[in-house]
Amino acid sequence: MYRRLAWIGLMVAVLLACASAAGAASFYEKKTVRIVSVHAPGGGYDTYSRLFGRHFGKHIPGKPKVIVVNIPGASGLIGTNYVYNVSKKDGLTVIQPSWGVAQAQFLGFPDIKYDVNKMIWLGLANSGPITAVVRKGSPIQTMDQWLDPKTKPLIFGCTSLNSLTCTIPLALNGIFGKTSEIVSGYVGTARIRAALLQKEVDGLTGWSWDSVKSTGMSMLDDGDAKIIAYIGFDRHGELDERKVPFLNERITKPSDIAFMKVLLLPAAMLRPWAVPPGTPADRVEILRKAFEATLKDPAFLADAKRTRLDINPKSGKWLTDLISSMKAQMTPEVLSRARKIVGLEK
Repeated sequence: MYRRLAWIGLMVAVLLACASAAGAASFYEKKTVRIVSVHAPGGGYDTYSRLFGRHFGKHIPGKPKVIVVNIPGASGLIGTNYVYNVSKKDGLTVIQPSWGVAQAQFLGFPDIKYDVNKMIWLGLANSGPITAVVRKGSPIQTMDQWLDPKTKPLIFGCTSLNSLTCTIPLALNGIFGKTSEIVSGYVGTARIRAALLQKEVDGLTGWSWDSVKSTGMSMLDDGDAKIIAYIGFDRHGELDERKVPFLNERITKPSDIAFMKVLLLPAAMLRPWAVPPGTPADRVEILRKAFEATLKDPAFLADAKRTRLDINPKSGKWLTDLISSMKAQMTPEVLSRARKIVGLEK
């Protein structure tokens, strides 16, 4: 009797799950899914968003139309706040937030109206190293010249203080002495690249290697710019083959190493994808499966290779665990030092 009741209960649960999945699948028919890119058109984030936009929909049951919507500003803060608080939690909005989305919250930036611990992470498309690039004719042309405080500081264009385009040169000032100056306020790396070519600034860092390959290789190939160093959690084979110096090797003090690891959290979660909290669980499951399937799609991978975009996927759980573990490493000393770099403490 008990076995029969248990079997009936199991069958009911299976039927309800199937009905829920079928309902979620039919929900997407003739609908439009929006991918919100929180950076300006033309940069690496926008390129990734549009790559996904071309392939994501065919892996969602019902094959909805997929469009990319750019909501730039404040290094991704405006777009992330909008999706988290304003967009409908109906499974029709997917966001590619900024790589600094977790770090900005941990450091306590003002006007943050989201919680990374409550965001529903679909996964990570890629992580990788950060480059330091100088323009042709810049007075500094090597890493050794850059890190020598006796030389004239290298002038970097950057977006806002919670962006690696600003924090890396400022952090290195604290480690090596006054080696860099920043000119902030640019909207995206595409604008900074234009400023390089126009000789408004001398350098750009916080520029990920995958973004360099997809949006900036012509500058390197034509000799208009060169990579003088790279920095990240690990060495990178392609940059080593190019004989680009690995800047991490110059950072030797344990306190500096710990500080830079926290500062480089955005590089570890370079291309994250999420949906806002409150999205129905059955639709989250569909979107997660579609995200994973897209990253394995031969047509998607061929398109990524054609556009020179690196794909090194991680699961939503991996990303959730990374955010949790890095939060635990935010010691008071490291937190205060990082807050000073971004102008939140004196």
